[in-house]
Amino acid sequence: RLAVIDSAHKNLTDLTTQVTTLRDVLSNKQTRGAFGQARMEAIVQDGMPKGSYEFQFTLSNKTRPDCVVFLPDTRPLVIDAKFPLEDYQRLQDAIENADAGAVEASRKAMETFFKAEAKSIRDKYIEPPHTLDFAILFVPTEGLYAEAVSRPGLADALQRDFRVMLAGPMNLQ
Repeated sequence: RLAVIDSAHKNLTDLTTQVTTLRDVLSNKQTRGAFGQARMEAIVQDGMPKGSYEFQFTLSNKTRPDCVVFLPDTRPLVIDAKFPLEDYQRLQDAIENADAGAVEASRKAMETFFKAEAKSIRDKYIEPPHTLDFAILFVPTEGLYAEAVSRPGLADALQRDFRVMLAGPMNLQ
């Protein structure tokens, strides 16, 4: 029995170390961005034929989005990955603590983040006729995507005001 308990304790210790390492990785903005981009790349590579997409492609204005998908008329569809982890963690903490004011403040902060990123994507990457007249903002977790699209009017505002559509892992596939 002690051997079984000792083995379970070792497994729990290993899992704790892995979770701590993941938290440390995601706390760094650059590695978090790399995580979001890697998640997007895996989905695109799994679902698209080789040659129909390119990562870090240089557009005619010398900018480099995370990914472009080439359509039959060769105009690229831009996909850029974003991961507002701090805003999402604040929201989760506020929900857990049943703090309605903090929940709403966190949701507004996330909305502000998405609007700013959509504006940045529009300004840097949408340049018809060299690209399509819209782009995709990819968020790498379903929970974050669900929060974004559940915010009343946010997805519509991003499309209407910035010509940017939200996508999570499931609907990017």
